[in-house]
Amino acid sequence: MKKTIRIFLVAALASLAMSSCDILDIEYGMSLNSTTMWKDPSDLEKSVPGIYSRLRSYFSANECNVFYLGEIRVGDSVWGPSLESKVADNFKIACRHSTLTGSSTIGWSGLYSTIDQANAVLKYADKCNATQDVVDWARAQAYFARAYCYFWAGRIWGYCPVNLLPVESTDQPECYPDQKTPAEVFAQVEADLEACEALLSSLGTSKYLGTKDAYYMLKAEYALWMNRVQEGGDSYLTMAEDALNAIGISGSKLLSNYANVFDRTNKCNAEIVFALNNDVNNKAGYQEYFCHPSNLVAAAYRNNPVPISSTQWWAQPQSMVDAYKANEAAGDTRVKTNLGYGPYSAAADKHEMTWCNKLRGDMSGSKIVHDNDLIYYRYAYAVMMMAELKYYKKDYAGANAALNIIAKRAYGVDDKYTSTKAEDVLKNIVFEYTFEFPAEGMLWFPLIRTGAIWDYVPNSERPDETFRTLKEKNPNILLWPIANGSINKNPGKIHQIEGWS
Repeated sequence: MKKTIRIFLVAALASLAMSSCDILDIEYGMSLNSTTMWKDPSDLEKSVPGIYSRLRSYFSANECNVFYLGEIRVGDSVWGPSLESKVADNFKIACRHSTLTGSSTIGWSGLYSTIDQANAVLKYADKCNATQDVVDWARAQAYFARAYCYFWAGRIWGYCPVNLLPVESTDQPECYPDQKTPAEVFAQVEADLEACEALLSSLGTSKYLGTKDAYYMLKAEYALWMNRVQEGGDSYLTMAEDALNAIGISGSKLLSNYANVFDRTNKCNAEIVFALNNDVNNKAGYQEYFCHPSNLVAAAYRNNPVPISSTQWWAQPQSMVDAYKANEAAGDTRVKTNLGYGPYSAAADKHEMTWCNKLRGDMSGSKIVHDNDLIYYRYAYAVMMMAELKYYKKDYAGANAALNIIAKRAYGVDDKYTSTKAEDVLKNIVFEYTFEFPAEGMLWFPLIRTGAIWDYVPNSERPDETFRTLKEKNPNILLWPIANGSINKNPGKIHQIEGWS
């Protein structure tokens, strides 16, 4: 594990010296130059963790992270602006969905830099004089990472480029690629999944890289997306079921204590499937935006228990806080991990403050240090995907069986969910997603798959403005607009998505 982390740091430092390819802002340079690298097995061994180092850099950036891309767009019913200064009112991710534009959107350059590193490994893996075992490991990891990145790209923008060769010159067509359709993007995901599966036994066991179970999680998630969102047919339900069965769905996959899953001293624990390393040397992440500035918190409570940082961007709205409290009264032991609240304000009225207790990091100093890993897959998500799958197949008793694995840990009771009415099962699935995974940056996608997203109210001045009403004006309301810079640098090949401006 120490060796893996050390390689991550070397790869991250090497990338700082790289220059940029214009349209996709892909980093290239010495590390991707066939004349100066790819001569020795160590080049290959360092370049594979470099793929994940780039992914970590993208997903821990201020505006390009899994929380913004996978959760905040759900709207004020789950997350709202900070309680004190309302900072998020003017932050671009909080823009009303009807007015979000290409000038106020998230870019894709870091994701394509990750893809580019994977492309380089795939091109040069067998040219480094490495043993076949190392070559197979490198290629399996590159296929997994590229599939993972294109899966994100397809769900976020839909209409985006597909590069399969590394950028080694600004004259390459990969610098100014054609825009593909969602069908073409997802076809590449599936092709990479198939290529990875052929090398599956070579992936290894480090949870900071791809593993067999991480592969099966990605395959199951992809298959559910293709069935429900891309209308790919029932064969994708079979694909998802095969993948989830390969993982094995049972309560033994979950830690007995929910809080321990996110304990910064218990990284890569038994419930974690795929994470990216974050530590005192690589401290970053969106968790900072759940904290409070010190001047708003009474001195006695700073980092004890209120997490302190420079400012607070996001907070749970009162409706969500009330729901948390009601669920806690019903026996939900997860609430203390997900929500902190109390009269800790420095203001004279001592009014109640809220914050997120999950993934807080080191609170031993005057300011929090965000050294928690960035968790992308854990076994509880596989259990919830099985509940979804059973619901889609109209096996409502089977869906309850999966839901009750989650509920057993949360409430300490057996068979919490018993109703086999379709509407009840769906409601319970959405409920458990909301209370099991807050602040983990993945809620947006299950809500889309289940169709529940259409009833949510996005950030809006109109309480009756749901995604369903917005879809009447914009058929691609659930996608992100493409950044204007990407369009302007590649005119004629990259165009804005229909419905956005």
